[in-house]
Order: sequence, then C-alpha cells, then structure tokens
Amino acid sequence: MAVPRAAWEGGAREFAMLQAAMSDAAIVCHAPPDFPFNAEILGVCAVSTENADQNKYGWMVADFLHWKLLFHGTWLSTIDIPSFLASVDGVDMINDGTIDSIVGAQKKDVISLPGSNHGFLTAFLDRLAEAARVACSRRTTLVLLVFSPITPEQDICVDLGGEKTYLTSDQLRMTIDEAIPSDVQLPVILVTPSPFTGGWLCRPSFMGRPTCDSSHTMMRIIAMACGGAFAERFISSFTERDSPLMTEAERAKVKYNDPMPLRPTAQQIDSLHRLHRQIHESLEHRFSTSARDHAFILNTDAARDPSVFSDSWLAYAPRRGRGMTFWASRWRGLRPVIDHTHRFECLGEAFGGTRDSQLFHLRYLAAIELDTCPGDWARQVNGATSELLKSLAERLTLSEDDVMRVLDAIEFRSSSMALAQMVAKAFNLPVPDGESCRYWNDKIDGVDDDYYKKLQAAFGEARDFFSQVALLPSEKRHEFKNVRFWRAARWLSAAVALHFKNGSVDDVRKFVSKDVASLMAKVFETQKALLLNDQAVNRAGRNWIAALGL
Repeated sequence: MAVPRAAWEGGAREFAMLQAAMSDAAIVCHAPPDFPFNAEILGVCAVSTENADQNKYGWMVADFLHWKLLFHGTWLSTIDIPSFLASVDGVDMINDGTIDSIVGAQKKDVISLPGSNHGFLTAFLDRLAEAARVACSRRTTLVLLVFSPITPEQDICVDLGGEKTYLTSDQLRMTIDEAIPSDVQLPVILVTPSPFTGGWLCRPSFMGRPTCDSSHTMMRIIAMACGGAFAERFISSFTERDSPLMTEAERAKVKYNDPMPLRPTAQQIDSLHRLHRQIHESLEHRFSTSARDHAFILNTDAARDPSVFSDSWLAYAPRRGRGMTFWASRWRGLRPVIDHTHRFECLGEAFGGTRDSQLFHLRYLAAIELDTCPGDWARQVNGATSELLKSLAERLTLSEDDVMRVLDAIEFRSSSMALAQMVAKAFNLPVPDGESCRYWNDKIDGVDDDYYKKLQAAFGEARDFFSQVALLPSEKRHEFKNVRFWRAARWLSAAVALHFKNGSVDDVRKFVSKDVASLMAKVFETQKALLLNDQAVNRAGRNWIAALGL
C-alpha cells in the first residue's frame, strides 16, 4: 500500500487530524478507565425487563451492578434493581452488606427511568445534560457507563418496547455540547459492553479531545479500533513467500509464492489454518489478550495467563489517577472463572458465558445489522451475508464455525464502517445526509448530476482501499457469485463529493488517491506492526514455518 507522502503527514496538521478521528476510536478494557478523583460518573442500565434473563442480557445487568460497586456516582436503570436482585436465586442469603452497597439501605441508590423508548430517551438525555453541567462546573471528566444493547459502533440500541430506536454517539455529543458553554472542552469517557469480545469497550476521547502526547500513540489506537477491516489482506500477505514472519534464509528456501507443498500433510494444513485464524482473531479482538474473559482483571493473579497480563489503558496514556493496585484492593476477591460446559469455546466467557446467552447476543447483533444499513438488504447487496444473518434466527443449533462465520461477517462490516468514519473525521469531511455510515441510505434517485459524478470518481479510487471479509481457513470464495461490501467506500466517497462541492472531478480523484490513500496506508502499516508484535501471531507463525520444514 505504498503511496507518495501527502502534504498533511507529520507535524501539527497530522496531530490535529488524528485527534479528530480519535472520537470514534475505542479500546477493549478489563479494568476501569483512568479519570480524576473528582470525576462525574453517570451509569445507566437500559436492558428491558424481558431481556434481563440470565440466558439473554442478564449479564449486562450484572455488569451494571459490578461497576456500581466500584464507583460513587449517579446510577440510573429501566429495571427495578431491588426486584431484580430478589428474583435471583441465592441473593437473599447474602448478608455481607453487598446488596445494601448496590441499592442503598433505603433501596433508593439506583434511580428508576421510564420503561418505554420515548420516556427513557427524554429522561436519560436530561440526566446526561445535567451530568455534563456538573462535570463542567467542577472542571473534571465526565465518565459515561452504558449497560445496554449497542450497535458495534457503540450507539445505544433502545429496545424497551415497540421498534428499536438508536441513540447515536453524535446525539450524545450534541446533548453534552448544548449543556455546557461553547468555549469549554469537556473530557468525556464512554464505556459500553464490547460487542465482539468479553470485557468492555472504552472510548477514552469521546469528544475528540484526547490527552495523547503523540501522533504515533493515536495512530496505534485508531489502527486497533479498525479491527478486521484488512484481515483478508494480512492473512494473504503473512502466508506467502514474502511473509514478514519469515527470515531471509527461510524465504530463500521457498520456490513459489505459496509456500505450501502440493500435497501438504495434516500437520501443515492444521498449522496454516491456525495461523489464519490467529491473525483474524488478533485483529477482531483489537489485540486484547483477554478477549475471551469477561470480568475485571486487575492483576496477574486474576489473569488466565499471567505472562500476557496487561493494562490496555496504557496503550492510550499513563494512569494519572487511581492505579490498578487501588482498583484490585477495592474489588477485593479474585475474578470468578466462568467455565460453563455449555458454551461456545471461540467466545469463552463473553456474552454471559452460556450457549443460550451467547446465541441471544449473536442474534441480537444480526437483527441490528438487518435493521440498519438501509438499502443493503432490499437491493440484494451482500446477498450471502443477508442469507447468513436471516437464517441465524431460524437455526436451532450452531457449530463453532457457524458462530465464527456470523461474528466475522458483522465485525468486518462494522470495522470497515468505523474506518471510513475515522478517515472522514480526520479530513473534516461533511456527513452525507447528516447520517453516519450505518444509517446512510445510498440513494440514486433525485441526486444532483455534478455531485453524482464526483461521488463516482471518488468511489473509483476509494473502493480499492476496502477489503473483503476473511473467510474461515477451510473455505474458498466463489469467484463469480462474490458480492462486495461497498457501504463504507460509498459513504466515504459521498463525503468527499460533498467536500468538493465547488471543485472538479480531477480534484476529487487527486484528493482520494493521495491524501486519503496515505492515511489508509498508515492505518494498514500500523496494524501490520501490531500483528508482528503480537505474541500469539508470532507463535502460530513459527509453528507453521516449522511444519513446512524451513
């Protein structure tokens, strides 16, 4: 992906561009984020009573209660928490003060919110505005903890009856901005469930004003947040003769571009498949070493593998507030190890840790995908993906491969859309029709001819920046029936066309082929460096190379 150096690269302009993109960048965490001692904390549980079952989204309610045990703040819930706890087997036998510390001696520590979509939205946004004003008056950070179904991009899925409503990140930002003086830059941290891993997804720079001290650090966070957008390309390039996992001496022994022999042994095939999958999973997991775990992991004693224990926050910035030692002492006990015999091993403890709860989460993600991305499904775009997601609700049993296939498809789409949005924010491009990539309708009828020509010119260049979903190692792509996922490239092209409203088609092509291409190349190369530093990828690579006898 080598491209000529762009004028914006290096210096203050690149730093400002990455700062803007950081508002959409998230890291997987298994510990509280770093914030000042006097931070304003607002936590909300927005799971419907129907979905609070342990085989559905009961684990999100449990997360809400766990985080409340750690922090003082304002806590809101659409569920009657005392009644919920009373319905859980064995809770009434706990007499160590834990229950009172959650709900208060008078059972009023959790503020009830309306259980309807409209009522919740009105009440929650009022509370959010109030919390922003308090944080502003105290000159501190606002920490927003949301325990609710979410889209892969962390938009809140409000599903309390009737049709789903999506409370987007942009709407949250608008509420915060309108509540505080225009000259104030309020730091906001957003934490939600992680849609593709155990743990939680944290946006440390939700308002786009990060405290990172270098472009290099921000680029690493952005690259991690792009997940499996380029997974197919890395799997291909890491398993050919010029693989960066090989030494020069090993490459010299390979005669053809494909290092695998014509009649590979079972060991060679297995090691290749494991390398394929590890590359894909490291990207999907945002390089989290605890992606299959779902709990606070605050020290080496709590980690499954102490040798890879790490504090993911440090990828963003040093901790300046309370450290991991403080949180470990406050949490006290070691984390519970959820080894449920009926679970999908590829998911581990994530999403409740049982097959029923994990299937519910996958089906919910699929339903969100089909409920959004207007135009993708009616026009039969991504026909295979449509069939895959629609059939998920009808199938009674799923294999491990089935689960990975669904998760890979949704994660790839989401990562591609997130990449497009971060590029658009970096260049301060207009938002097509005021809609983020997921909700935008790529309509053709009624659009201006000049705009459409520029969109097509941009798309002619941008489409090659986006890859295809990486298939499972044993699968082959159909050469003639393969339908590409173009939403991310089309949305970004529309943003570029709007940006050059008064420019020419040539201006559009030059901008995309040089400026946008340079940023895309930087993201790709940064992900490549992260993969080469990933212990699991290197271990799988060495096993494959050893199996080849190189």
